[in-house]
Amino acid sequence: MQKRIGFFGMGALALLALLSLVLSGTRSFAGQDPSYPCSIKVPKPEPADLSALAKISAEQAMAAAQAAYPGSKVQKVALENENDCLVFCVNLSNGLEVKVDAGNAAVLRHEQGDFEDEDDEDNEQ
Repeated sequence: MQKRIGFFGMGALALLALLSLVLSGTRSFAGQDPSYPCSIKVPKPEPADLSALAKISAEQAMAAAQAAYPGSKVQKVALENENDCLVFCVNLSNGLEVKVDAGNAAVLRHEQGDFEDEDDEDNEQ
């Protein structure tokens, strides 16, 4: 009888661990990563003109990104809805894409960008 309970308990733990992995991975599969706090949430349905929601200018976003990464130059800047957060995506000459909060100019995160490939794709179309 104890072996059955022990086996059942181990099976239940394994099932819980598997369920935990599946649920924690759900955000990635649903396109919700990365997530970060932001000051402006984009309403649903998304407005056609996101710039009406922004509290800072593109120039302020570029300045914030350059202040965070001195010596880099701005390659491109775009206002985007990223996981329901309004952010400026600033592409820098050092290869980083910097996410700047469109409400308060806070640098939220950075990631390695792949800008040349994007430009090549634009030229191919």
